[in-house]
Amino acid sequence: MNSSTPKFNPILFPLVIVIVFTFSIIGHYDYLTHTGHDFNLFGVIYTTIGFFVLHHNDPNPHNYYILIAEYFAALLICTSIFSLVYEKVKKAYRVYRIGVTYRNHIVIFRLNNIGKTLAIELLNKGYKVIVVESDEQSPYIEAVKQSGGVVFTEKPTDYKTLEMAAVSHSRICILSSNRDEINIEIAATLSSYLLKHSARKKQSPHKIMVHINNIANENLLKDYFDIQNEDDHYDLETFNVYESAAKKIYDTYTPYKYINPADKESENAIAIIGFNDAAESFIVENMILSHFPDKEKLKIYMVDEKADERFNYISFKYPFFEEYVELVPVKLINGTFFANFTWSKTHIEKLSKVKVVYVFGQKDAEIVNIATNFRQYLYTQTLAITQVPIIACLPEDTGVIDLLNANREAEQSLSQIFKNNLNINIYRMISDTCTAEGLIEESETTQKLSKLINFFYAIKYGFASILETNWNINNAAAITNALEEKLLSLPDKHQKMSEKEVEKEILQLLFEKTKISYDDLYNHFSINKHWHHLTYRKKDSNKYVARQIAIKVQMLKYLGCQPLNRKNITDYFPRLAPIEHIRWNAEKMVFNFKYGPFPADKNERNLLKEVLKIHDQLVPFDKLEDVDKEKDLNIFLMIPVLNIINSFNEEAKN
Repeated sequence: MNSSTPKFNPILFPLVIVIVFTFSIIGHYDYLTHTGHDFNLFGVIYTTIGFFVLHHNDPNPHNYYILIAEYFAALLICTSIFSLVYEKVKKAYRVYRIGVTYRNHIVIFRLNNIGKTLAIELLNKGYKVIVVESDEQSPYIEAVKQSGGVVFTEKPTDYKTLEMAAVSHSRICILSSNRDEINIEIAATLSSYLLKHSARKKQSPHKIMVHINNIANENLLKDYFDIQNEDDHYDLETFNVYESAAKKIYDTYTPYKYINPADKESENAIAIIGFNDAAESFIVENMILSHFPDKEKLKIYMVDEKADERFNYISFKYPFFEEYVELVPVKLINGTFFANFTWSKTHIEKLSKVKVVYVFGQKDAEIVNIATNFRQYLYTQTLAITQVPIIACLPEDTGVIDLLNANREAEQSLSQIFKNNLNINIYRMISDTCTAEGLIEESETTQKLSKLINFFYAIKYGFASILETNWNINNAAAITNALEEKLLSLPDKHQKMSEKEVEKEILQLLFEKTKISYDDLYNHFSINKHWHHLTYRKKDSNKYVARQIAIKVQMLKYLGCQPLNRKNITDYFPRLAPIEHIRWNAEKMVFNFKYGPFPADKNERNLLKEVLKIHDQLVPFDKLEDVDKEKDLNIFLMIPVLNIINSFNEEAKN
């Protein structure tokens, strides 16, 4: 299916022409001289030219020379015709086969380092992948084809191209160009096409994943693209490599894996060496997620040759950051950490006691050198080789690490030696971020938890209104209380459940309470129904809650809240809820929300919250009304339910 066009050596064509004329001239000369006719070279050349259009061919050629010339001329004509129609025939067959056999596949638009990495990794994991790349000279096309991918070199914004790639039957479309304007144009075409031609039988919408380089573009899309989301034909999700890498690094090497909450003597501190967009996003992740009871704010030492400039940049862009983390700029005198006496004695001592170090920058080789140099520095201060973990985030500007790892067994690779012997963990910006696991599978696991969290809030704060409005149910509040109780009690009876099983339990109880047909209940109250009507920002908010579950579990264990059940969680609520409210405040501030009172009018209130980004609960926890304080408890009460979902997902993976 993906075989390339048969290759003919260009020199063969003139060679065959020479053979035809040579044998024709020899053959005609031999025939004419033996029959007593005059040999006319120009006449023979004219006759030979006729061979190439299958003219002047005699079924009884005068000799074998002429017969050979006629056959070679016919061979040349047939080969030329074949080379002209082969691609079209192959393409028509390929389009037919895709239309018949491809379902729930992945379509990648534009091939760059990101698109190529994703395509090959997905293909190696068994996904069906189609790539649309308008540049026929792209150096990545052959690598994708060799991995089993289908590549169309067509204009990505043509409906005909989308039909060829069977987009209407696809699962995910990934727009990976480095140019935002190209991705935005393709996204607009895709969204318009899917509204009219969505044909895939699905439980969830088509997902359109759009790579956006410019953070301002990304924020604008997140804020307003689906501000009035009323359909489920597609789900647009943006991703930025730096931001995605920062999230993955945070989730994999979260600072609180290395911080002991019981240690009251040492600082609650990490170090970030170097600065780029990924480093900025990593600081933002810590603003939102790095909060722990009975501990001071996380301290972040920003070590960089332009430390003060970086600090001023963060202060300008996130003027509220001091409420959530403590940033300490430390000017890097040189890249080898030589002559540390030029630093203040305080910084030397403090930096040697950080719990974990993250290294960012623009060049692979520089980052590796800085990581090893900082390990040297730490050893001179602590005499410990591996005590403090170092995470080096490589932008993959070169293949230097691949070269250093070449011809070595996996366990003997430089990356593995660094990890095992020096506790330096190499994270590759593109290869470790743009993966099936990183962008699709792990994202879907987080999304499952996010959907269930939203489902709980929908039960608690939304179901009653729908029941009253659509079916005039008088005791809607009592019914939703019963549903909430049912959901929170599931861990008492089940060790593991899928989100669909949870949904079925809730809808079955709702059916028993209301006698409304199950199909009608599913159409109005399913997990997906309430998820798809959320704006992008609200989805993002639920994902942050889901991503912090592991830290919340760690908090509960530290506080002695064992086992994790409703009674214990409620007892520990006074110490837990303020932490969740801090996280929620930080998230909203990062999303550019501001405090403001809400008017009584519902429409004005929604306009302020959804469009102008005003919220009346951006206040300290002790200033909240009791009903709003309860919202911060809710997520902790959901942890046992989320744990049984996680248990099911882990078992499914294994």
